[in-house]
Order: sequence, then structure tokens, then C-alpha cells
Amino acid sequence: MSNPPSKDEQAASPNQGERGELFSQLLIANRHRIYGFVYSLTHNHQGSEDLLQEVSMVLWRKFDQFEEGTDFAAWAMSIARFCTLNWRRKQARLPLSLEDSELMALADEAAGVACGVEDQRDDLVHCLGRLPQRCRQVVWARYQKDSPVKEIASQQRMSVRSIYFLLEKAHGLLLDCIKSRAESRQKSSEGGTL
Repeated sequence: MSNPPSKDEQAASPNQGERGELFSQLLIANRHRIYGFVYSLTHNHQGSEDLLQEVSMVLWRKFDQFEEGTDFAAWAMSIARFCTLNWRRKQARLPLSLEDSELMALADEAAGVACGVEDQRDDLVHCLGRLPQRCRQVVWARYQKDSPVKEIASQQRMSVRSIYFLLEKAHGLLLDCIKSRAESRQKSSEGGTL
């Protein structure tokens, strides 16, 4: 266990408190994604909780290496991958069903899925906000409140057929908007790697 920083060390790094606050915000915002990633590699709830604690400590120790403005979740998952490998080695009494190389391939896939789900959720929220108000109300009633179409039609003073038409229209608009955002994100990520 390390000693607390001296007054000289505290004075030398006045923004340490700001970095700590930034770390806390990023960790809290990405905790579920990191846990999901770890769990996808362990399939063990208790092990995943323990690993999440270990990963959090390692992330804090290495936080000076994190470049602000980059993808914290991707950085955290790369560290979680190595913590998980170490955890698996310590679990020697249990039969390992995957080789380390297979686990690494699975980790790459899980990280991509975890990041992709967050992008899709953000796209959906953005695109829902762009729907015409009536479409948005009908979609909200149908999918968020789980109201039957007949009930929505009565509340909106429309025919059941009109509600189905609005839902179909909303589905099409959402699909087009989400595809467009995904393509834009893909193009910008390809452009950034050149």
C-alpha cells in the first residue's frame, strides 16, 4: 500500500483532483460496458465483480497514460483483457475451456460489440428526436409504454390502420437515420486511420 502524497507532491500536481474527478466520471459512465466485457470473458459473476475492482485499481494507477479525448472504454477494455488473462491463470484448479489465443480473439470481438451497442443506443436516441412529433408520440406509446395499438388509436383519435401506418413510417425513418449515422461513423473512422 502506498503512502499518501506529501504536501510538496500535492503542490506539484494541482490538477490531480481534476484528473481524479475525470477518472471517476469516465469509470462510472463506462462501468457497465467494462463489466459486460469482463463477464463475456469469464461467465462468472463473482469473478467478474472481483475483476472489475482489480481493473478499476489498475486503470487508476495507469490513468496518467490515458489520453484525454480518446475512447476511455476501449482503453479500459484493453487493460481488462490482461487482468482477465491473469485471473484465468490464477484459476488453475478449474479446467480452462479456451486457450489464451482464443480468449484474445473473443476479447477483441466482445470489445467491438460493447462499443457498437453504445453507438447504436446513441444513434437511436438521436434519430428518435428527429421523428415528427406525432410519430414520436406513437412510437413512445407503443414501445416505451407497451400500449396496445387499439388503445393508442383511441388516445390519438385515429384509426388502428393509421397508427400502423405511422409506426411503419417511423420504422423507415429510424432505419434510414441510423444507417446514415453508422455509415458516417464508419467513414470518419476509416478516414482517421489513414
